[in-house]
Amino acid sequence: MKRVTIPHLRSSARRSGFTIIEMLIVVTILAMLAGILVPILENEARTARDAKRASDLKSVASALAHYKQMNSAYPDTSGAWQGDAANYGSMGYDAAGYIPGLVPDYLPYLPKDPDPQFPNATDGGYMYRSDGSDFKFVINATPTTYYVANPFYDPQRPLSGWQVSTPGGYNW
Repeated sequence: MKRVTIPHLRSSARRSGFTIIEMLIVVTILAMLAGILVPILENEARTARDAKRASDLKSVASALAHYKQMNSAYPDTSGAWQGDAANYGSMGYDAAGYIPGLVPDYLPYLPKDPDPQFPNATDGGYMYRSDGSDFKFVINATPTTYYVANPFYDPQRPLSGWQVSTPGGYNW
């Protein structure tokens, strides 16, 4: 009688997929990449928000200069602060917003902080003050960095705000 050999079942039914060790290695590598990338991406997001804030200051200053050229005075708030934060009136971004008369002829809308947590319930947000002959536009308590060499340095809010102003409004 002839002997017949049957191949071993393990070799013909070999399992495909990952072992637990392989999965742990992949998860570890992904965790290390996340640990490296998350701080970098968060820093880039802060930098982008601050760039938007700087752009907002420049565009409002330009619109205010054009407004004064056409009207012989800046939009007047009777020397009172107006803004989008609660402590400054919770004003909006349209024609009835925190800078009277600037929308829609000089800007399509008033700027709003790029961080969704602002304006907040106190004073974090955008605010404006003018007596007609001078103005100050401030981004308060939202920028990420504060330093004296910043072109938007605010001497009244050195650790909380950026500003553009006329010389007469600089120290408001």
